[in-house]
Amino acid sequence: MGESMTRRQKLVLMNALMLCMFVAALDHAIISTAMPKILADLGGFHLLSWVFTTYLLASTVVVSVVGKLSDMFGPKSFLLGGIAVFVVGSVACALSPSMPFLIGARTVQGAGGGVIFACVFATLGDLFTPIERVKYVGYFTGTFTLSALTGPTIGGFLTDGPGWRWCFYVNVPVGLIAAVLLWFAMPAVRKGGRLANVDFLGALLLGSATTAFMLSLLWARAAYGPAAPQTLGLLGLSLVLGAAFIAQERRHPEAILPLFLFKNRVFVQATLILMSVGGGIFASIQFLPTFIQTSLGTSATVSGLVATPQAVGVLITSIVGGQIAGRTGRYKRAVVIGSAMVLLGTAPMLTLGIGSTPLIIALYMALIGLGLGLVMPIMSTVVQNSVPQELVGVASSSRQFFMSIVQVVGVAVFGLVFTSGYASAFEAEAEVREALAPAVYAQFLDPTLALDAGRFAAVRGALLQQPGGEAQLDRTLAAQRAAVSSSTHRLFVITTVIAAMMLAFAVTLREVPLRRSFGATPSGRDRAAGRCRTGGPVDR
Repeated sequence: MGESMTRRQKLVLMNALMLCMFVAALDHAIISTAMPKILADLGGFHLLSWVFTTYLLASTVVVSVVGKLSDMFGPKSFLLGGIAVFVVGSVACALSPSMPFLIGARTVQGAGGGVIFACVFATLGDLFTPIERVKYVGYFTGTFTLSALTGPTIGGFLTDGPGWRWCFYVNVPVGLIAAVLLWFAMPAVRKGGRLANVDFLGALLLGSATTAFMLSLLWARAAYGPAAPQTLGLLGLSLVLGAAFIAQERRHPEAILPLFLFKNRVFVQATLILMSVGGGIFASIQFLPTFIQTSLGTSATVSGLVATPQAVGVLITSIVGGQIAGRTGRYKRAVVIGSAMVLLGTAPMLTLGIGSTPLIIALYMALIGLGLGLVMPIMSTVVQNSVPQELVGVASSSRQFFMSIVQVVGVAVFGLVFTSGYASAFEAEAEVREALAPAVYAQFLDPTLALDAGRFAAVRGALLQQPGGEAQLDRTLAAQRAAVSSSTHRLFVITTVIAAMMLAFAVTLREVPLRRSFGATPSGRDRAAGRCRTGGPVDR
């Protein structure tokens, strides 16, 4: 595709792709802000997690198969179809009369969003050679970061203004503009392949295994617990379906996820680095606001401001790092420096305690963000550069698939570590446990109790009616702050270990110079990055 387009056509198409990515990424940040008003209107608080879970499930399952299909039939039709599905899902969300309807609409929206994300990076791989691509992929990472920065503000404005339904309606005009730009700017390129050759059974097995596995993790944390029959049954089902999927992929000539990719050292190392980011760094940071608001006693606004330097850091270095790598064709030094900065940002988090200040945390977050900005966009290009051009779509969707899976795993594991660590630390305060009535004590087992004004007021009122209740409340809150601090420390012990592993992956990463052409094997060095022209795996 890129060989037949002028630079101006490429830039127009790239802006259309960035617009697609922005609207899909912006949606999640907007909805998080609007959810309280949505719950007040539709009810169904017990279904809240499903609004986000179904979107994530649908997008992950779709990502796992669309890469191969776009490699066979070209990305244009899939990208336009993904926008159409996303817009239809957005309209359905806006018209939702109930929470179950909204959950179903979010599933449709997630499927469209998954197609958009998978095809955007696959199209970028067809648009620019790897050495050109690394200059521009940082802009896409910056676009994603910008959506995270502006989403809460836009969501608040729309929710407080015309109403929460406009948080979904806003996707319609932006999606239509992006579709029109893509229709005229993106050539329809059919890469070869027949529908009869599509591995539909493999897609079904992978989608089913992924759904069962992700639900087992989500239910283990939020619904039933890790040892419940429902959780273990889903986990067992996912393992059986996963084994069947591997058997199917070994025999099918057009595998959805070619297993020989895992013999490719560069592909595996780059994917491990990205998985360390998603499953280790991002997953643990999600629990930091609880520490800031509970242990440090600050507001939600302050905790949001503390996270901002990380996003700004990613925005800056994702663009700068890509430009440097694009000029030299070399990237390992930047990845090592970025990984080292992430480690230098996470390790000091081990010193956080009740006496810490939001400012020092913001400085650590800025260092982490600057490091991640050097790593993430470059690694996305390295994944694509590690395979022949005809497998760019598969490589891109595989990267996104594993990132989605590991984020769910990371959040589930870190959530279990956080809650169990908090419970053990709080229950160790025997004086507090003996002084409180069982019903009141059970309320304080929730570390976020003080953040729920209504519930906390009721518990506080009940406690103050007892003799010496005010002093006991102060002791209990102090024990709570200490327990949250202790459990947060546990999280960052794991995070620091993962960051150290990420640095080790970066140091041992085999640097294959970025290709300067679209050819699958332009040189002997590039042959080592993927498979030979005959389609077989390269022996490493």
